[in-house]
Amino acid sequence: HRVTRAGTAIALSPTEYKLLHYLLVNNGRVLTRMQILDHVWAYDFDGDSSIVDTYISYLRRKVDAAEPKLIHTVRGVGFALRVDP
Repeated sequence: HRVTRAGTAIALSPTEYKLLHYLLVNNGRVLTRMQILDHVWAYDFDGDSSIVDTYISYLRRKVDAAEPKLIHTVRGVGFALRVDP
């Protein structure tokens, strides 16, 4: 798998790629932490849902280094990938 933004290649771990792919497939839709956990980490993951916040942070550092910012937090709900006007 290969990810680029503004012509620059972005190196992602397999989990970061899976998370980004899930956000892209659901472009514009707000996804809850549980939805992300179920899809990216599978149903048998016994860890804390804060892992989602950690990986969103990793992605932001890599993907949102260029403008416009794409990954947005919807307080109390979850995360969305979208371009705000």
